[in-house]
Amino acid sequence: MNDVKQLKMMTLDDVLSQIEDGMTLGIGTGSTIELLVPKIAQLIDEKHYNIIGVCTSNKTAFLAKELNINIVDVNDIDKIDLAIDGADEVDPQLNLIKGGGGALFREKVIDEMADRFVVIADENKVVNYLGETFKLPVEVDKFNWYQVAKKIETIDGVTTERRVTDDVPFTTDNGNYILDCALPKGIDPYEMHEFLIHITGVLETGYFLDVADQAIIGTQQGVKKMNRQV
Repeated sequence: MNDVKQLKMMTLDDVLSQIEDGMTLGIGTGSTIELLVPKIAQLIDEKHYNIIGVCTSNKTAFLAKELNINIVDVNDIDKIDLAIDGADEVDPQLNLIKGGGGALFREKVIDEMADRFVVIADENKVVNYLGETFKLPVEVDKFNWYQVAKKIETIDGVTTERRVTDDVPFTTDNGNYILDCALPKGIDPYEMHEFLIHITGVLETGYFLDVADQAIIGTQQGVKKMNRQV
């Protein structure tokens, strides 16, 4: 049996083969991306590629800069050729829940800018419906987070908790809180996103709907690819 790290490593070659000279890359956040970034640096070094990177978190940007990848601010570019990121859940329609690392707002900005968005994940992230195994992260303003949580909980069966790390409230790179929302089966992701995004104090939700073009999944049987049905 392959362990989870091996399953993640299996996905890297496929996504590296999609990187071309001259590209602007969107580089995501999380454990799978931390395995990928050194491989991107190696590719640039060996093939003398001219690559610009835009990162979805300060943590990824720090790692990439340490490896001499040319990282720029998102406001200094007009387009992204390819965005690569992990996911916390992937459903059969290639819709995602993301935000386990707390970078969901910046991830959404970069993934939506990209001409092509590829997800790399292990088979444990593949679900029948969004919310099956992972709570939906929602980034909210600190000022009225409690009122936002209560409003979200007016939906039948939904419970929320403010994310806490080492006994202190987790704060995103944008200075906000994350509410992790447990969802019952049967919630429509599109309707739920629309409801949440119109609550005053919600910056963004962890629903990534109709955004991913491909998911590369590491499984015990090898690499499987899911492609968006156009």
